[in-house]
Amino acid sequence: MSVLTVFLAAHGPADGVRDVLTDLSAAGLVDPFLWIDEHDAMAGTAGVTATSVVGGESSTIALQNVLASTRVTRVRLCVLVPFIEGAQAVRVDSERAIADMLVANSGSAQLVRLRMILTRGGASVPESAVPALAGWHNLLIAPEDSNGPGMGHVSLEATTDAVVIGRNAAPVIAGIAGLWAHAQHAPFDDLHVVPGDAIRLVRSFYRRLETSGAEHDLREQVLDIGGPLPLPLDAGGSVVYVEDVPLATGRMAQNLWTKHRGMLVGSRVPKPVDEGSQAIGLWRALVMFFSFIGSALRNAPMAFYNRVSRGVSGAVAATVNSAVFGSDSSAYTIVVNGVGPDGRSVKWSEFSAASHQMMTALDPGTENRHHAASADLSRLWSDYAAGALTLADAGERSQGLPPVQVGANRAVIRIAGDIVPGKAQRFTDVPGIIAASTGVSGLDAHDVMAISDFRAQLRELEQDQVLGLEARRTVSAVDAWGQSIRRSYGFAFGQILAEGMHSTRTEISGLIMKLRAHTGFEDQSEGIRGRQRSLARWAQIITFLSIVIMGVAGYLTYRDVLKGWHCALIVVVAILVWFSSLFILFTRSQQELFQMINRQRRASGELEADQANIRTALRDLDRLTAAYRQHVSWSGALGAFLAEPLGKAPKRSGSARQINWGLPRSAAIGSARPEAVRIVEVAERLRSELFTVGWMTSPWDELARGAGDHLGALGLDVRQSPELLYAKQGWGSGSALDVWSAKLAAGEIELDGADVVWERALTELGGSKASLITELVSSVEVRDEGQSRIQTLDGFMAGVGVRGEFAESGFFDRTLLTDLASTSGRAAVRGGRADQARLGLGLIAVTTQFSEGLAREELQFGSEGKVAVDQYSYEIPVSPDSVALGGFSGAPSAAPVSDPFRAPSIDGMNF
Repeated sequence: MSVLTVFLAAHGPADGVRDVLTDLSAAGLVDPFLWIDEHDAMAGTAGVTATSVVGGESSTIALQNVLASTRVTRVRLCVLVPFIEGAQAVRVDSERAIADMLVANSGSAQLVRLRMILTRGGASVPESAVPALAGWHNLLIAPEDSNGPGMGHVSLEATTDAVVIGRNAAPVIAGIAGLWAHAQHAPFDDLHVVPGDAIRLVRSFYRRLETSGAEHDLREQVLDIGGPLPLPLDAGGSVVYVEDVPLATGRMAQNLWTKHRGMLVGSRVPKPVDEGSQAIGLWRALVMFFSFIGSALRNAPMAFYNRVSRGVSGAVAATVNSAVFGSDSSAYTIVVNGVGPDGRSVKWSEFSAASHQMMTALDPGTENRHHAASADLSRLWSDYAAGALTLADAGERSQGLPPVQVGANRAVIRIAGDIVPGKAQRFTDVPGIIAASTGVSGLDAHDVMAISDFRAQLRELEQDQVLGLEARRTVSAVDAWGQSIRRSYGFAFGQILAEGMHSTRTEISGLIMKLRAHTGFEDQSEGIRGRQRSLARWAQIITFLSIVIMGVAGYLTYRDVLKGWHCALIVVVAILVWFSSLFILFTRSQQELFQMINRQRRASGELEADQANIRTALRDLDRLTAAYRQHVSWSGALGAFLAEPLGKAPKRSGSARQINWGLPRSAAIGSARPEAVRIVEVAERLRSELFTVGWMTSPWDELARGAGDHLGALGLDVRQSPELLYAKQGWGSGSALDVWSAKLAAGEIELDGADVVWERALTELGGSKASLITELVSSVEVRDEGQSRIQTLDGFMAGVGVRGEFAESGFFDRTLLTDLASTSGRAAVRGGRADQARLGLGLIAVTTQFSEGLAREELQFGSEGKVAVDQYSYEIPVSPDSVALGGFSGAPSAAPVSDPFRAPSIDGMNF
C-alpha cells in the first residue's frame, strides 16, 4: 500500500456515504480505505480506532498500527462536513488532532487534507459546522446530478435521508479522494490549496466499461489454434500452405542430419591400398632357397619361416577377438545379433549399455580405459526445435535450415501433427491381452524404434495359437496408423537416427567378423609350420641320399671299380639332381607360404584400421542411441507445444459483481455487447498482425526457460541456466529433460504462451489497432433501476475521461450561490482533471471538475437566501392622496401597506 485514504466523519448523513463506499468496495470498484468515527477520534486519546474496508469486508484496527506496519508514501485525510439540517459535524479539534497524528506517525508520507461539504439545495447550515479551514482543500460537493461534463444537470432536492445523500455523494467523493480502483485519478494530490478559507465547488464523473465477456470471446477466436495453423504475415510477400508435406518435412529432417552428422558419426580410418603381391628377383629367390636349405640341414626350419614372415602376426586380433567373444558374449549378442538371452529380439534401449560393455572389453587394461562422457548434442536439439518451429511459422532461425519455399513465397505446414505428432496422434488401439504380453499399451507417433520393436514382438506372437489372431489384427492396425504419421518431421528425423543405428550395428558386425578372420591367420601359420618341418625332412632325406650316392661313387672309384670320370659324372649328376629336386620341391611347396605371407601382410594393415573403426563404430552406436533417447523426449515436448502453442483458452469466469441499481447519473458501469460476427471480424484482423513470420519463437522460449520451475530440486541448474536443458539425457534417464517432457506430454504443465501473445494483442489494440476496440465495444449494455438498455459507446461515456475542453468547461448548479456570485460567473468551472485507464479491452474513465475559490459570503444555504434579500429591502412611502383616490378599482381605500422592494433576480436577459 503506497497511498492510505482515511475518512473522518460524525454519525448522521456521512453514514450513507460510508455504506455506499462499502458496497462499491464489495463490487471491486474502489480501493481499500479506513473510516474513523468522530466519536473515536477525541483529541488527546492514546490510540485511534478505525474501520478498515477491503473488498466490502469491514474490520476494526488501530490506525497507529497501520501506519507502523505499512510503507506509505501519501496519506489522504478526508473529513466529511454535513451541511444538512440537524446533522452533527466533526469538531475542528478532532480534525486537527487526527491530522497531527497522521503527520507524526506516517514518517515522510505526504499528507493531503481534504474537507468535503455534503449539502443539498435549501439545506441549512448546522450551528456547529465550520465551512472552511485554512491549509485544507475545502470542497463543496455540488448538489447536482449529470451524465457528463458540459451537459445539463438535475438539482438535488433537500433531504436528510443518509442513504439518498450517500447515493449521490459517494461516487463523487471516490473521485475526489482517488479511490476508484485502477483509475490513478487523484485530482487534489498535487493541486495547490486555495489561500484562506475559500471553498471550491466540485463534482466528479465516473465510467467503467466492462469487457470481460467480449474479451474472452475475442481471445478465444484470436488464440484458438485447434484447427489449421495460422498463415503468418510476411512483410516481403505472402505465406502459403505446403501441399507436399512429406517433401517439406523430409527435406528439413535431411538438412538437419547433414548439418549435425559429424556430431553423431565419427570418421573412419581408411583401409591401406592393396599394392598386390611383391615380385621376388632371381638372386633373392636363390638366397631364400639356400637359406631354406641351410635351415633344413641344420634341422631349424622355423628359423627360415620366422625370417620370411617377420612383422606379420595376428596376435592382436586374437586378443580383440577373445575379448569380444569370450569376455562378454552377451554384449556381442545384443549389438550384433540383436537377440536377448531369452532368444527374443532386444529393444533398442539396450544398445547403449551393450556398446559400453564391448568398448570396455576392447580396452581391458586400466591404463587404456577412460570415463565415458556423454556427448553434448545441445546444438542438435536446439536446431531440431528450430526446424519444427520454422515449418510452423516460416521463420528463419538457424543456418542450413531455411523455411520451405513454394515459388517466391514461404510456406508452412497446415496441421501441427504433420510437424511433430502430439498426444492426439498417439496409437492406443492395443488389445488388453497384447498389452499384457508385450508391456506396450500405446505408441508415440515419433518413436520409430519403439514402433519397430513392437512390430517385431507382434510378429513373434503371431506364431502363438492363443495370441496369433489378435497379434495379426494389431499389426494391421499399426501398419495403417503408420501410413498416416510417417509423413511428419519428427518421424522423418527419428527414422534417420534409426537407420543410422541399424547401419552402425551392421558395420560393427562386419568388423567383428573381419577380426575373427584375422585370428584365423594363426591357425594357417600353424599348418604352414608343420608343412615346413615336413619339407625340411624331405630336404634332409634328398641331401642324405645324394651324399650317399656320391660317397659310393667315390668308394667304387677308390677301389677302381669305376673310372675317375665316371665318378665325376655321377657326382655332378647327383648334385644336379639334388639341387633340382630341392629347388622344384621348394618352389612348389613354398607357393602357399608366400601367398599366405602376402595375404597376411595386407591383413596386418587392415587390422589396425579395423581395430580403430570398431571402437569408433561402438562410440557412434552409443551416441546415436543417446541421441535417439533425446529425440523421443524433445519430440514429446514439441508435439505437446505445437498442438497448443498458446495453451488452452481460459474458462469463462463467472459473472462479476454488478450494480444494477443505485448509481447516480454521474457514475455508470456498462458491459460491451458486441455481435458475434463483429468479434470474428476483429479477431481475423488482429491475427494478421499478431501471427507474423517467426511468431512461435516467444512462446517456445518462454516455455523452455520456465522448464526448471516445474521440476523442483531436479531443475535447479536448469532454472539458473535454461540452456542446459538441451544438453540433458533423454527418455528413460530420469533427467530434467525426461521428466519435463513427460509432464508436458501428459498435460501436467500448462502452456502460458497465450499470455505472451495476448499482451502483444493488447498492445496492438492500445496503439495502431485502437479502432478495433471501438468496433468491438460500439454497443454497451447499462443496467439501472433493474432495467437493461443498450447505448452507443459515445452516449455511455458522455465525454468522461476526455481531457481539454470537456474537462475544464461548464457551469455548476447555482442553487448555493448568491445572485451576485451567479451574475459574476463564479459558477463556472475553472479547472479539472480527466484520466483514462485500460483494463484489458475495457476502460475506466474519471473526470473531476472544480471552480475557483469562493468566499463564504458568496454561498447561501437554506434561509440565508431570504435573510440576504431582506437586508436590501426598504419601504416605499405612501402618497397622501392614495386615500382619496381609493385605488384604481374604485373600492374604498385601505390603510397604506408598505410594499418592500426586492432586487431584481437576473435570469439571463429576463428580469
